Amino acid sequence: MLITKLTLENFGLFRGTQVFDLRPEYADGCNKPVILIGGKNGAGKTTLFEAIRLCLYGPNLGEYRFRKKGEYENYVSGHFHLIAGSPLHVSRAAVEIEFEHSHLGVVDTYTVKRSWHRGKTGVKETLFVAKNNEEIQDLDAQQWQEFVNELIPPGISRLFFFDGEKIQSLAQDDDTNIQLKDAFKSLLGLRIVDQLRTDLGIFVSRHVKNSKESDINEQMSGIAAEIERLEEEHSIKLQERAQKQSYCDQTLGKIERLELKLSSEGGSFASKRSELKARKIQLDHEIEAERNHIRELCSSILPFALTPKYCLRLKERIAEEEQHRQWENTNVVTSEKIVEIENAIGSSEFWETATLTSDQKHQIVDKFSTLMRKAFTPSPRFSNYVPVHNFSPIEQQKIFAWMNEALEVIPARLRGYSSRLEMLVGERRSIEQAVNRAPEDDLLSPMIEELNELNQEIGQYGEQLKQLDEELHQIKWKLQECERKRESQLDNLRSLKDLSTQLTLATRVQAALKEYSSDLQTAKLSEFRQVFLECLNRLLRKDEFIQDIEIDPDDFSILLYTKHNTPIHRNKLSEGEKQIYAVSMLWALTICSGRPLPFIIDTPLGRLDSEHRERIVNEFFPNASHQMVILSTDTEIDQVYFQDLMPYVAKTYSLEFDEKENATKIVPGYFWTHDNRMEMTDGI
Repeated sequence: MLITKLTLENFGLFRGTQVFDLRPEYADGCNKPVILIGGKNGAGKTTLFEAIRLCLYGPNLGEYRFRKKGEYENYVSGHFHLIAGSPLHVSRAAVEIEFEHSHLGVVDTYTVKRSWHRGKTGVKETLFVAKNNEEIQDLDAQQWQEFVNELIPPGISRLFFFDGEKIQSLAQDDDTNIQLKDAFKSLLGLRIVDQLRTDLGIFVSRHVKNSKESDINEQMSGIAAEIERLEEEHSIKLQERAQKQSYCDQTLGKIERLELKLSSEGGSFASKRSELKARKIQLDHEIEAERNHIRELCSSILPFALTPKYCLRLKERIAEEEQHRQWENTNVVTSEKIVEIENAIGSSEFWETATLTSDQKHQIVDKFSTLMRKAFTPSPRFSNYVPVHNFSPIEQQKIFAWMNEALEVIPARLRGYSSRLEMLVGERRSIEQAVNRAPEDDLLSPMIEELNELNQEIGQYGEQLKQLDEELHQIKWKLQECERKRESQLDNLRSLKDLSTQLTLATRVQAALKEYSSDLQTAKLSEFRQVFLECLNRLLRKDEFIQDIEIDPDDFSILLYTKHNTPIHRNKLSEGEKQIYAVSMLWALTICSGRPLPFIIDTPLGRLDSEHRERIVNEFFPNASHQMVILSTDTEIDQVYFQDLMPYVAKTYSLEFDEKENATKIVPGYFWTHDNRMEMTDGI
């Protein structure tokens, strides 16, 4: 994994959108894995550290547990940027991480963006995950968090993303060997082998119960019952010890695993079952409303829209009948007037002043009469014309309005109703599928009840570790004795001819796994011991101070030996050496695991003296990982250490806090003056 970019938007002290380019470099034949970010106390270094984990894990943030309603919302709301001297508040904040992840030799680029919007009803969170700049299509948005957890498991990330307080906790914890054992088995894959061996043991026990050898079966049943009782008692004692010893590392870890299981069982779907059902009912009403709209159109003038050709012909016919009606109304008047004109020009008074002959007068009268009657003769198409509709003018205007609406408005309205109906039906189909995928509440209630019980148990018990350790030791001895008796009975069963082939193979595989697990743990412990020794001596200021390391394979307790073969318990180390011890352990686990994860470290040198700081700067930072993001003050990585670290630094940033604006801005370079910064970064 390689983090290439971090983007903050109105988060904490960071106003607006600010971007960190975190990609390491390779130049002049030298790897430059270090990204150095400097900032004085209160400038926002811890905010950056929290932003990365909050973006990846949201409410499942490792060192916090949000049990009560509203706690996570209050936590997020407290990280919205505050504008100095202004009553206005930003309504949106976001953190985005871009990283490269390799699987089976193929490198893909992932983008994880978690944003928050603050409104009147509270803070709403949105998670977006993309692969190679495309939204992941084969996963529902509710499953994106599980996908991120699979890429970068929260439990493992705590070993790579840590601050000075985490190192201090590891250094001063009297039971670090328990944390080492858990991290060792998880990182190096030993827990899978142990689980397989346990499953085979259960299989053998169940298979033996079906054997025909009643005497042996009876004894094996008794042994199995005793083992089951002891394992249950052992499990209970371990749970009690874990609850009493480590609130964060034990109880919280169990709650996280149960929440992941709840999520994998479909909790994300079940949480929205009632919301989906309510939306489906709403969609049913909206679909029925759209169908009623279409029915209303069908019962009105929609049929006219289906025959636009006949609508046009009807409009033409009504217009023609209106012309015929107008002609009939004027024909009576014009005929009377023509007769009056003919009588007037045929009278003798009309021609008193004219010097024309009688024939000429008659010719003029005939021509004028013929001309007028021809001018007022109706069109041939009105000959024998019979109106069909006989609509009044008001009725004609109403019909014309209907026709225009049917031809111009109704089709668009029908398309709108149909499109919305199709969209609503599609959404209802998707919701029905989502409801069918969501498990019933009674399937999840046992896990939810167990989760609630665990949250209530936190902090209720006092520490009784010595007594519990003794009881666990006795139970372990009894379990070993029962295992010996069961192995003896299994040897007897193997000698029987009717022993099944499956049982024979299972017991052989179980024995082989036991030997393999032991040999693998021995080999891994030997490798870890050697790597741990090398890392420790590289970081300790006393050269070759520790000559050898002894790790107990049962409880993973560690004993150090000096070059004079004198044993030293970790508690005898100085405070600085204890922190070097913890850093060396994390470094060795990283090397042995083979997992290419980046280190992100906040204020790593605050409690170390100068010599140990020099070792961390010159040995750990350049070599521990392919990407090392360091958040430091100017008193930790000062000018001297910066010069030492400079050949391995790919990029430098400074967080400059403006008290008047109550905001931090990102500038290239690392502390001191602009000229010095330019000289140093030019040297890089």
